[in-house]
Amino acid sequence: MKLSASLVLFSAALAFGQAQTCTQEMIASDDCAAVIDANACYNQFRWNAQTLQCIDGKDNADRQRKACKCCSCVGAVMCNWVKSQKFTC
Repeated sequence: MKLSASLVLFSAALAFGQAQTCTQEMIASDDCAAVIDANACYNQFRWNAQTLQCIDGKDNADRQRKACKCCSCVGAVMCNWVKSQKFTC
């Protein structure tokens, strides 16, 4: 099952032209875990201005850094949201 999920994430990243592909190392990192684990929160806020608060971090700059680095581990919707917020990635 993990292999299937990894393939789906990899395929999605390729299909949407993401600059960085989500790797197993990224998935295992604390930075990306903070982004991946917040999926239920993203759904609650429906990708609005409060979405950044879903990511565990010391401040908004730290949350933005994690969102930029790890958006491909969540999927195209996360990377599109990061772009729409005009974060400096």
